[in-house]
Amino acid sequence: MHSSIPKITNRWWYSLPIFLGLVGGIIVWFALKSFDRKLTKNCLTLGISLDLFKIMIIVGLVIAGNNLNLNTGFETISETSDFDFQFKFNSP
Repeated sequence: MHSSIPKITNRWWYSLPIFLGLVGGIIVWFALKSFDRKLTKNCLTLGISLDLFKIMIIVGLVIAGNNLNLNTGFETISETSDFDFQFKFNSP
């Protein structure tokens, strides 16, 4: 005799932590924790590791952006003390 547990676990559950990160892993864990512990553990691990990877990329970009000396022209505006901005228009 076979048990009457429905087969709701498949590989499509991995798409939730891929697109939603940790939140997707938590959703999978709550949805499937009594049916497939291995899948829930893998999805939760995937969500955590992808979110950590995203955070590392963002922190790396912020640090790299702060170390670059980009001349955007905003430095001269923000460093003025009188806040009297003059805009120059080129007339034909």
